[in-house]
Amino acid sequence: MEKILIVDDYPATIRALVVKLQKHYHVDVATSGAEALELALASLPDLILLDVMMPGMDGYELCSILKESKSTCNIPIIFVTARAAEEDEERGLALGAVDYLTKPFSTAIVSARIRTHLDLKRHHDNLEKMVDERTEELNKALTLLKAKKESEYRQAAQIHSGRLAALGEMATSMAHEINQPLNVLSITLQGWQLLERRDALTKEKMLGDVQILLDNVGRITKLIDHVRTLGHASQDVCSFSLAKVLQNALSLCRMQFLNHGIEINLEIDENVPEVDAIESEVEQVILNILSNARYALAEKNQKDQHFSPVLSLSLTEQDNMICLAVKDNGGGVEPMAEENIFDPFFTTKPAGQGTGLGLNICKQLMLKFDGDITLENNPGQGACFKICLPGPDKKE
Repeated sequence: MEKILIVDDYPATIRALVVKLQKHYHVDVATSGAEALELALASLPDLILLDVMMPGMDGYELCSILKESKSTCNIPIIFVTARAAEEDEERGLALGAVDYLTKPFSTAIVSARIRTHLDLKRHHDNLEKMVDERTEELNKALTLLKAKKESEYRQAAQIHSGRLAALGEMATSMAHEINQPLNVLSITLQGWQLLERRDALTKEKMLGDVQILLDNVGRITKLIDHVRTLGHASQDVCSFSLAKVLQNALSLCRMQFLNHGIEINLEIDENVPEVDAIESEVEQVILNILSNARYALAEKNQKDQHFSPVLSLSLTEQDNMICLAVKDNGGGVEPMAEENIFDPFFTTKPAGQGTGLGLNICKQLMLKFDGDITLENNPGQGACFKICLPGPDKKE
């Protein structure tokens, strides 16, 4: 049973909330900031209902302390207070609270807000768990890889490790991508709250915003469904659009590029024919190349404040080969590393930040489908990895 901590020094408020919530949650009560802090640290609640005006440590101070602590910073906090000024609400939300309700309140509304924020926290926790599980699986796969001597088994284990790494990367990417629609949902709902307190919330306004909410819920659902499908994808060779696979891969990591200030230029020849391969494995290759490009651009961006990172993607047909070029201006590969870039266990990243398996697996997968992956390197300027698969004429 989920645990709610009520922090308020007014008995009538405590009684009303406890009566409403104790049927569905384990409820703890504190009547001061100091007592609440002690309870929260001793037994982490799933959500805190917090009054502002209390003797000694007030709600704002307690919220600030909880958000600064590593053990309590992710606990959702909802202010329930008589302070109704806009600047009070702004201050509470700025300190990290997820919601701000004013007294007198409806216990039904409080209960609904609690359910909403507990659901959001549950989704966030599930995403973090997914990342941890994928990371653990990757570590197990790498341990297995190093223990085996036979070349055939080592190759299979490498490909399996690469798949797990790609899934871990996708889980992390999806967490970033999902934040944007969640923010839209949160901002829209907070806007309704503000209008409702001013008696200005109308049915027309709510109906007008419903499509925005549905669109963003749909975007979240689409992302989750795509990762689920990719994690249990068919291993059969089929015909598919490389442009579609590229768009799917970008949908999982576009926000990470934007968060690093990386401009993406996309140029797709609409007349490019389909290719024959295993779709999930080709997407794994594209995700790996995109991840490497993002790393190179972000690293250079940190070192040079005048740098403008750019990623250019182009899909064309060349000599009956369907080619996707992934070009960045991140400085390129060191000349001494260029010859070994596709070798197993070779990496240009610092210790602990790369397995050296990604590009080697990409090479193996492309050769498996009679394609190839090549590097066009321009040291000091940038690198271009080109993924090529046979076109229709090549397959005949």
